Amino acid sequence: MPHSISSSHFREVPYDISFSGSGFLATYQLGVVLCFLKHTPWILQSAPHILGASAGSVVAAAVVCKINPATIRDEIILFVKQVMAAPLGPLNPSVNVFKWLESVLRKHLPSDAHHFASGRLGVAVTRLSDGKHLIVSEFQSKEDVVNALLCSCFVPGYCGFLPPAFNGVHYIDGGLSGFQPLLSGASSHTLTVCPFSGEADICPADPPCVMDLVASGALLKVNMANTFRIINGLYPVTLEAAEQAFSFGYKDAIDFLQSNDVALAKVGRSVSHGSSNGNATSPNTSKVEEQKMKGGEQTDLKTSFKEHRSMQMFSSTVQEPSEDPLHHFYLMKNVLMGNVTTYLSMFGLPVRIFSHLLLPLVVSFYAVLQSRQGLKMLLKDIPEFVVWNWYFIGHCGLFFLNIVICSLKKLIKDRLTQMTLLLLWLKVYTQHKAV
Repeated sequence: MPHSISSSHFREVPYDISFSGSGFLATYQLGVVLCFLKHTPWILQSAPHILGASAGSVVAAAVVCKINPATIRDEIILFVKQVMAAPLGPLNPSVNVFKWLESVLRKHLPSDAHHFASGRLGVAVTRLSDGKHLIVSEFQSKEDVVNALLCSCFVPGYCGFLPPAFNGVHYIDGGLSGFQPLLSGASSHTLTVCPFSGEADICPADPPCVMDLVASGALLKVNMANTFRIINGLYPVTLEAAEQAFSFGYKDAIDFLQSNDVALAKVGRSVSHGSSNGNATSPNTSKVEEQKMKGGEQTDLKTSFKEHRSMQMFSSTVQEPSEDPLHHFYLMKNVLMGNVTTYLSMFGLPVRIFSHLLLPLVVSFYAVLQSRQGLKMLLKDIPEFVVWNWYFIGHCGLFFLNIVICSLKKLIKDRLTQMTLLLLWLKVYTQHKAV
């Protein structure tokens, strides 16, 4: 993991904090925030600006508005469970990522969120009309904060087809134009946090790889572990990935603090002042003891999280049964496919295989039945719908094309640099041997 922040500089200058796009792995960044709150709250309190793109903007808002990171983590974990229970995951019509995010923001953001956020929270967005990368930092009301965060998290097609607006201007996912948001001229004074391994200051530590991926200016490693993280960020495959990301974020933040002299001293003081039995931890604690201490923290963290989840699961079993859209989906699926599969089984066609083949068609039919009012609105606003989708296709196409071009340019540059160094070494070696 690269640590571009020097101890002396970090001691004198307060750093901005930037949270990259992260999707459902925003739990990793929430783990980092919890570690800072527990050991070095001064890092968060002294940061002039807290920046975020896509789901990272929600983490940034939680920091600025002083929301418990465990609260947002639990919301994400519960929603991931709902997503995984639905066929096709987040692509199922009964799963509305955008509506869920809006409800979470309105539920947990304080009524005076704009007072906390104005001038300090930087929400990265991509202007739909021209694809320009902007950072919104001025808010007049809580509604402004909510709208800005919704704009930053709106992935075309994934979250819907009609983009949200902030102050009358339509924006989409900030990660499309700036995956790791930075203020202009302040990139050398920014602490970057990313759930994907790369060049961020706090990120998963993966071994060196053959090729790097350049996404909107951010460098990510190309390996199996990182590929799995990216997939889980957009399309959660396992619940454990989101749960473990929280613990990994906490651990990587501890590693970052221990690699920084000033932060390590702060950790030592906070532990010594917080001990109730009088056994103060000295700054000269051995590495073995530090590892044990860190391991104990992680055990407590995981244990408390598991206990919290078990309590939630127990409480959910004693609640009155509520109306669940998934129940309607399975009912519709069984009714539509019951007679069809029965007749086809007479001809020897495996029922289970055919039911899986028909699943996309059933989901589409279910979506039409469940959203007739939305379909009417879509037909009414079809010219606007066509225009927005034209912009969506253009911006997404440029995003992926830019990834390919920038990644290839970096790969060629790295190979040429290696060849140049090799030729220089051969030249020096030949001259030395001739002498």
